[in-house]
Amino acid sequence: MLTLMFASNFFYAETFAKTAEEKAAEKEANKEFKEDKKREKKVSKLARQTNFKKVLELAEGGDIFAEMVVSYAYRTGQRVIRTSYKTADEWKEKVAKQDKDLAENFIPPSNGRKTIRLSKIFGIAAYHASLKNDFEKAIFWAEMGASENDKFSFAYLGSAYYTGRGVGQDFKMAVDYLKRAGPEPLALKLLSDAYEKGNGVDKDLKKSKLYSDYADLLIEKKNSKIK
Repeated sequence: MLTLMFASNFFYAETFAKTAEEKAAEKEANKEFKEDKKREKKVSKLARQTNFKKVLELAEGGDIFAEMVVSYAYRTGQRVIRTSYKTADEWKEKVAKQDKDLAENFIPPSNGRKTIRLSKIFGIAAYHASLKNDFEKAIFWAEMGASENDKFSFAYLGSAYYTGRGVGQDFKMAVDYLKRAGPEPLALKLLSDAYEKGNGVDKDLKKSKLYSDYADLLIEKKNSKIK
């Protein structure tokens, strides 16, 4: 169920509201998600390059998720000397020989041609690893994304700690990650469940409904865009 939810809520949706009640839900949720912008700026260029060096080492060792990340890096010119479609295709072809579906669908079609930050690509790698039930690798990729303050990766880690997939179940740690995930529908839905059941937080049915309503708004907005 959570895997399906994760797939359906794959990318960020824009915030919007229709009624006064919906606006109130959005306002309340946004209060909860005020992030310290300085925290993102603390991710130094050196740290990003160190992470990418690890990715390159994994790719050279035959890790298909790392190979896809490197392919995307060269295709978009992120953390490499220059953009190279030829090099990107070479890495992608290596993956295709092992897993054609992963090579073709690593970046969902719904994303269009929009360039995705490499930090979020780490989170996407975590998502694909989880689909293959390789939760150890999924946690590795999500933690790498989280080290660069990627909200999608925070959402994945929150879901992992909430369900105990790949890590020991820890509701309090899960809630911490979920609150750092920003307006990710998966995070909102799990926070709603946490407040409904009192998992890692004090039980609060009002907050539970607000989180759920806000997630529904985001999902509806995303679906309307796809149509």
